[in-house]
Amino acid sequence: MKKVIIIGAGAQGNVLCGVLAKADDIGEIMLADIDMERANEVAQYVGSEKIKTARVDAAEKSDIVNLLKSGSYDLVINATLMAFNRQIIEAALEAGVHYLDMASNEFFTKRSGQEYLVEQLEYADDFKKAGLTANILAGCDAGLVNILARDAADELDEVDYIGIKDYGVVECDEPVAMWSFLTYLEDCADEAIYWEDGKYKYAPLFSGEEDYYFPEPLNLTAKVYYHNHEEPLTLPKYLGKPVKYVDFKMGDPDSATWQFLIEGLKLMDKTPIDIKGCKVSPRDIFSKQLPVTLTPKKCIALLKENRIKSQAVIAVDVKGRKGKQALHYKMWTDSPDIARACSIIPGANDVSWLTSVPAAILSLMILRGQIKRTGVFPCEVLNKEERDIFFKGIKEWELTIHKQISTDMA
Repeated sequence: MKKVIIIGAGAQGNVLCGVLAKADDIGEIMLADIDMERANEVAQYVGSEKIKTARVDAAEKSDIVNLLKSGSYDLVINATLMAFNRQIIEAALEAGVHYLDMASNEFFTKRSGQEYLVEQLEYADDFKKAGLTANILAGCDAGLVNILARDAADELDEVDYIGIKDYGVVECDEPVAMWSFLTYLEDCADEAIYWEDGKYKYAPLFSGEEDYYFPEPLNLTAKVYYHNHEEPLTLPKYLGKPVKYVDFKMGDPDSATWQFLIEGLKLMDKTPIDIKGCKVSPRDIFSKQLPVTLTPKKCIALLKENRIKSQAVIAVDVKGRKGKQALHYKMWTDSPDIARACSIIPGANDVSWLTSVPAAILSLMILRGQIKRTGVFPCEVLNKEERDIFFKGIKEWELTIHKQISTDMA
């Protein structure tokens, strides 16, 4: 029986616990967080005897190492803020434990004079030498979308374009967050990286506006914009063949509001200003007012009172050539809305479902030896056999992938 530790008892940790607890070959799940009340609430609502809770400070590597060694865990899943990536991945290496995460914190880092796309890749040689696996960026976007892009690219001789689109609609009578609101706004406030003709380039904030059709379960055309994300970083280097263009765009019904707050009012500015003799940045004030991620108890209460609706769709377009024929692959997710997600795993929401079901399946694949590679790697390196196992796994949790192939390159 395998033992897993999940660091972070937020929305992602909630779904990870729910999925992994149903696996017959998982004997123990340790859910660790600095907030024991939150961890215990998740454990209570998921309701599995396999789940134990512990306090850990993700900012302290020694704290994590001690916890990992105390339980002889097989895998640590990093489900907390990306700011703690280095502490957790270094702790996994020191404790001899496999590792998985869902996002990066630093782009174009340098170590010993060498440049890396993201900070986790700095540890690739160390993990390989230790015979350990570190599957990074292994959620939905990034993660699932990278696997979809690779699946289509493998069927093409030449890849011209990869475009990833993320859109969600939330309706509630009070401010709510399906995941870290601050992380989303930080990405909005950064210039977005995209790949074009062999170079990484930067797009201005809220530029690249595009009207994009998101099929069912959304069935709407909505505006998306360049958004700072990891996919345009890793796909050009790990896809397995050259690609001319890669971007990531995101939107929601309130995109114009976020643009006004960020560009107009400068509320994500990190420069301290003087307020009655106190130096404080607009970002620090703004971030204190943002809603925290929905707790299981709050999510269930809102649904019981019919006060919330939420649904997200992620789409991937891959365009290229096979022989002399131009082909366009359009792939998108069809997954539970918040009501359905919460009915399967108490406290889950639709966004955490999209992110954490793929992460949980990839975690199980590592533990079962279905991903045999060692080192540090993103999801687009997975081969056909691995991808087939992955797709079967997410489908069992009602995450379906639709695919259309056409000769329309528009």
